[in-house]
Amino acid sequence: MASRISTCRSLVPQLGSALKAFKSSESKFTLLKTIRPSTLTPEDPQPPSHDDSPKTLFILDSSFNPPSIAHRALAMSALKKSSSDSFTKPHRLLLLFATMNADKAPSAASFDQRLTLMTIFAADLLQSLKAEADEYSVPPAVDIGVTTVPYYTDKSAAIESEGARWYPDEPKHTHLVGFDTLTRFFAAKYYPKFDPPFSALNPYFDAGHRLRVTLRPDDDFGSINEQRAFVERLGNGEMEKDGGKREWADQVELVEPNAKAGVSSTKVRKAAKKAEWEVVEELCTPGVAAYVKSEGLYQDDDRGAKMA
Repeated sequence: MASRISTCRSLVPQLGSALKAFKSSESKFTLLKTIRPSTLTPEDPQPPSHDDSPKTLFILDSSFNPPSIAHRALAMSALKKSSSDSFTKPHRLLLLFATMNADKAPSAASFDQRLTLMTIFAADLLQSLKAEADEYSVPPAVDIGVTTVPYYTDKSAAIESEGARWYPDEPKHTHLVGFDTLTRFFAAKYYPKFDPPFSALNPYFDAGHRLRVTLRPDDDFGSINEQRAFVERLGNGEMEKDGGKREWADQVELVEPNAKAGVSSTKVRKAAKKAEWEVVEELCTPGVAAYVKSEGLYQDDDRGAKMA
């Protein structure tokens, strides 16, 4: 693990420089690194071969502050299920970091550190998938990407237009989200320039993109039945007044609750600040936990502040 940590440290300035160049450009999306299951080593992204060009792109979009077992649960659930269902192959996973988030202000771990954590997490995830080879025999490559746009619809549009060199076959996007994100996706306040507001979502659903939503019963978002009823309202036409189309409900897949998917990055940061490393190791993948400890991340600042 010590040699791996040393390698990861060398990534920080590389990713910092790449991020700086991206932010100074006019681009809205780019890939920074790719991690392949054969090597588990971050490499510069390359155009895919014909056989490797993805038809389905799973997208895990987060602040990764830090990546946790919740992120792993969302990704593994989708990738393991997709190996035996109707998702068109080959698959690929994109870990996406937005430098402009609609709800959160930058705080705690710097962006270059978070991108480093994402590459570590990708290798940890692939190791977990390879360990369950009987269920998922050939894990996909994992890409590390960044975007400057805050909303899912705009992110998919940016990936389609500016990611064509890496995704030339126009793969269908499946965003892996929790129920709280679904409520924001269908929140009219985020689309003030559109009339009706949900007409902003037409390009996303018309392109065949999907949402894979892990249910999370809690005091803020209600019971499982209440959360299922939210999607049912879309399907029975109750959102039509805001431009929501009934058929979109068929592109929203609901996934049963997973206790690990409910783990909060806030809890990880608070544990790291208190040097409660056993807790950090329980809530993060091994490489991420080791890196957070070795670099003293969140020791001085465990915030994950939200904008008003």
